[in-house]
Formats: sequence, structure tokens, C-alpha cells
Amino acid sequence: FQYVILEIEPAEAGISRDMLLRVLWADNVLARRYFYPGVHRMEPYRTLYPDAPCRLPVAERLADQVLALPTGSGVSAEDVDLICDIIATAFAYGPELERLLP
Repeated sequence: FQYVILEIEPAEAGISRDMLLRVLWADNVLARRYFYPGVHRMEPYRTLYPDAPCRLPVAERLADQVLALPTGSGVSAEDVDLICDIIATAFAYGPELERLLP
């Protein structure tokens, strides 16, 4: 249980991974994008294979949708409950958040 990883499907969640990340950070939850950017977007691969994003649609999708939540001894059971509540609220109000927040 080293990592707690979410894959945010915007069509299902009603919110993008990046918007959820902004919401979590606003509540001092230090989540982070996971596997971002994709290795194919870093040097030397981005120069050697400029068409890689087109050829790697699954890697592109995952790089845009995967989020790592905080874990470890510094995260209490109460923290987990709070993080879950924040995520549930963000999902419930996702379309409004996407529209209201730049």
C-alpha cells in the first residue's frame, strides 16, 4: 500500500484531474500528478520521437488523468475521511467548479 492512486475519468467524475488537484491543494491536501509528464514528452524522447503523443494515446490519457494522494504515517484516519469528503464534494460540484474557476 505504498501509493494511493486515482484515475480521474472527467466524463464520469464531472471534473478533470487538474481541477480536482487544484481543489485538493486549496484544502492543503498535497496530492500530485502521477506519471506526469509522460516519459515520451521528456528529452531525449520528445526530440527523437516528436509523434509519440499520437502514437501513445493510452500514455497520454493516463498522464492527464492519474493523481497520487498523500499516504503514509503522516496521514491519519481522520485525514483520509476528510480527503474522501473533499473528493466527493468536488465530484458533486465538478461542472460548476470547472465553469467558475479559471
